[in-house]
Amino acid sequence: MANIIVNRELCNGCKTCFRACFIDVIKWDDQAKKPVIAYPEECVHCMYCEINCKERAIKVSPDYQSYLFPRDSIV
Repeated sequence: MANIIVNRELCNGCKTCFRACFIDVIKWDDQAKKPVIAYPEECVHCMYCEINCKERAIKVSPDYQSYLFPRDSIV
């Protein structure tokens, strides 16, 4: 699961992060005119929301330890 942080003071309500999220992790709060991280567990860590935010108001921190695939040691 990713830790997705939205700095509401920097966010200008442009909806760029909302439009960039093709997985539908980010929903839009029409009243507050701000993004809502609705499904962080479904984030695929593409970083499109963070990359496209011109205000740098969103930060995605992937939790790589949560991946459940076997790790082979390099010999």
